[in-house]
Amino acid sequence: MASILQFGKSLFSARHTSITDAASRPSFYDRQFTDIKGQPLNMDQLRNKVILLVNTASECGYTPQLYTLQELQDKYKDRGFTVLGVPCNNFGKQEPGDEPQVCSLYESKFKTSFPLTTKQDKDTPTEVFQWIIDAGGKDILPQWNFHKYLIDRQGHLVAAWNSRVKPTDEEITKAIEAIL
Repeated sequence: MASILQFGKSLFSARHTSITDAASRPSFYDRQFTDIKGQPLNMDQLRNKVILLVNTASECGYTPQLYTLQELQDKYKDRGFTVLGVPCNNFGKQEPGDEPQVCSLYESKFKTSFPLTTKQDKDTPTEVFQWIIDAGGKDILPQWNFHKYLIDRQGHLVAAWNSRVKPTDEEITKAIEAIL
């Protein structure tokens, strides 16, 4: 764990947040989440994986990041990595559809294969956003669509990036590779 925290500190900028003392924070795997189809998210399928959790929206200027998130999914999935999309309509009302519409759109238009949670509401934190608050505090809640959170194999939040950082930017890929 120390190597990623040191790595994260060297990347600290307005675009990135390093999470200190990650091991003392609540584990992602200790929570129950619901997938986009309304079923319990199978945490056993995610356990011991490196996860890039991203709040998503299909009508945002950053929406093309869905394609690069899928690139990451394809590149690292065989090494124990997954993207977890978290549709959210808080920012500019840019995810207006219901869960079946969102699921269909992501699969058909953006060709995503990574799992999605139910739509989340940042202003009334449930499931995912409550976990983010518990793991890193309210200050690291997303300020816009496509905020990214890196979760290690133990389920601890270790880094976060704002919307402007593309999923395939070197600072994210180096952080992922450091903990794979």
